[in-house]
Amino acid sequence: AVMDEHNTCLVYDISTKELLFQEPNANSVAWNTQCEDMLCFSGGGFLNIKASNFPVHQQKLQGFVVGYNGSKIFCLHVYAMSAVEVPQSAPMYQYLEKKMYKEAYQIACLGVTENDWRDLAIEALEGMDFDTAKKAFIRVRDLRYLELISNIEERRKHGESDNELFLADVHAYQAKFHEAAKLYKKTGNNSRALNMYTDLCMFDYAKDFLGSGDPKDTKMLITKQADWARNINEPKAAAEMYLSAGEHLKAIEIIGDHGWVDMLIDVARKLDKAEREPLSKCAYFLKKLQHPGYAAETYMKMGDLEAQVLLHVETRHWEEAFTLVARHPEFKDAVYVPYAQWLAENDQFEEAQ
Repeated sequence: AVMDEHNTCLVYDISTKELLFQEPNANSVAWNTQCEDMLCFSGGGFLNIKASNFPVHQQKLQGFVVGYNGSKIFCLHVYAMSAVEVPQSAPMYQYLEKKMYKEAYQIACLGVTENDWRDLAIEALEGMDFDTAKKAFIRVRDLRYLELISNIEERRKHGESDNELFLADVHAYQAKFHEAAKLYKKTGNNSRALNMYTDLCMFDYAKDFLGSGDPKDTKMLITKQADWARNINEPKAAAEMYLSAGEHLKAIEIIGDHGWVDMLIDVARKLDKAEREPLSKCAYFLKKLQHPGYAAETYMKMGDLEAQVLLHVETRHWEEAFTLVARHPEFKDAVYVPYAQWLAENDQFEEAQ
């Protein structure tokens, strides 16, 4: 770099003698000792910083530039020498605009703000330069994004190579959910979009990714929606969703806990007799809610005679118990012994004997 008599800074290639560029209004020039592609020159009351072939970045400064090291510029004004700290943000962003991430990282190392580091990290990540992104995220100690990069690198080692799918994951981490979903769909990963939206409780968007796919996805979506409804204290909606998803036990638990007898009876009547566990749960709640007749109806549907007998004994419905024993004498001890105890307790000792 040389200055001519017209205060023009001329920069040549030493090996070819070719003029690379020239800048006007310069009275002194200095190269950055830590970055060979950067120089600064002063003149006309301004300091000018130039990186590679990018436009000049300008700020006010009186005096002559005599040195440039990292982010410090040494300036002589009259008889005083001063060191001026100059953030390297402007040239870093110039490199970023051209997607020159490694060069931007080198500039950032000279001295930029934490927000600049974060911008560099995000831009490099979106540009699939994981090495630069990782180093930049380490600078700002962002473990969340470092974990994402580690996950992507591991998947690449195992043969994954779809950058659009990686970018979808990046968008999801940035809370750009709709952009992520579009890329998941484009790459044939509808299930990822479905899982993302269901995890976020954005069920209306999740339904767009069900299509005519696996019915298990539909069941999973409805179940998660029901879990969410339960958590936000919408039990009736949750119970109805569990029923539509085939999660009968969860639905019966909610219905029974809230004492919705009519709904419980309806569920018990609609269940297949082979579904013994849900039916047994219905009978348990009907008995607990003082509706033994409907509980007996449920046990009868299951074909569980012993449970019917015990129910009649427990509720002191002796006539119904005797009717069952008449048809099934193997249960006579289960009925007559408690009946005798009941008679004794009620001062009917002769009948008890």
